[in-house]
Amino acid sequence: MEDRLILYRQRQQRRQEYKELAAKSCYSLLIVTIALVAVRPLLVDQILSRADAYSAVGQLEESQRQCDKALLIDDNSSQAWCQLARIRKVKGDRAGAYEAYSKAVQADTTNRPASFELGMMYVDDDRHQLAIPYFDQVRGLGSDSFIRGRPEPTSYHRAALNMLALCYKKVGDPVKTELILKELRVYYPDSAVTPEAAKPLPADPLPR
Repeated sequence: MEDRLILYRQRQQRRQEYKELAAKSCYSLLIVTIALVAVRPLLVDQILSRADAYSAVGQLEESQRQCDKALLIDDNSSQAWCQLARIRKVKGDRAGAYEAYSKAVQADTTNRPASFELGMMYVDDDRHQLAIPYFDQVRGLGSDSFIRGRPEPTSYHRAALNMLALCYKKVGDPVKTELILKELRVYYPDSAVTPEAAKPLPADPLPR
């Protein structure tokens, strides 16, 4: 009888130890998961910084590899998709650039450069109707004179209004063309831009 009681107690003790070990393992896994989630954006930023550096010296293949690494860590990184789109565009892969820009916009609808640059691709291909929603998306985000507390050297908002006026003229909508030009003058009183004079932002090979 005593032997059975001892065996029973030993089994109970082992079960308790297993439960405690399992609880500790789950807790450790949770801590590791939280840490990875917190660190992931930093890793992606570091990798994209390297991608920028490679692009700046014309090493597009290596820059693309860095973007691929960033997307392996976070396949929903709007910045990584946008950077990859620029590389593909420079390399002449317009279909790939369209795809990457679209994913960048889907991942973050507030990514002004991605929306604007995708719109510009459609304009370059004389597909002005398809460009309008992307310029309008930038327009809807409002003035970007200051982003994240720092002044922007160029205004995507202003450029988007210019391009919207051009696109509406190209698709034959004079009412919307005039409305956009009025909005442009309200936001930027010094602007004397007409649809014919509308121009994209200053050229920058692969800005982030």
